[in-house]
Amino acid sequence: MKSILFDYIVRNKKNFIIIVILFCVGLVGGIIFINNSAETQKLEINDYIQELVNNIKNTEDVNKLNILFLSIKQNVFFIILVWFLGCTIIGGIFIYIMILYKGFAIGYTISAMIAVLGVKSGTVFAISGLLMQNIIFIPAFFLIAENRNKIIQGNLQKMYKFKRRSNKAYRYYVYFNYACNNF
Repeated sequence: MKSILFDYIVRNKKNFIIIVILFCVGLVGGIIFINNSAETQKLEINDYIQELVNNIKNTEDVNKLNILFLSIKQNVFFIILVWFLGCTIIGGIFIYIMILYKGFAIGYTISAMIAVLGVKSGTVFAISGLLMQNIIFIPAFFLIAENRNKIIQGNLQKMYKFKRRSNKAYRYYVYFNYACNNF
């Protein structure tokens, strides 16, 4: 299984590089957004995170199963939305926007935790809270986003072969869609 996955990534490295770059741009954007926030926004974030930490400390009986199901429910909805958009030609743009959004959200969260709790505590809190939640989700998200490119490429090639003898306008339309989905 590991070699199959590795071979798939190597064969589609161009698409994966684009996806990872978009995700990293979102991460950096989230970090920059927190660092350039106004003082009142930083105080609100500080109050929110301090309240969250105090609630976690004061709660003796944390229902870990409910937290797990809530996280899975949110991530499954996000993945289903990506898969659905991946089945449409115009969905590629929205998937790339969702990749940027997910990177932004993670970068924002990590930066906020480090800004409020300090480097040591913030890093530990961010890793324990975000890494465990996203260790499977992010690679799955990347695979689905890349697989969308393969589906669209196959559909466009079928359309082109079927309509190969049609007018030039249609061929330009097919080329344009192919270029937009593989920018």
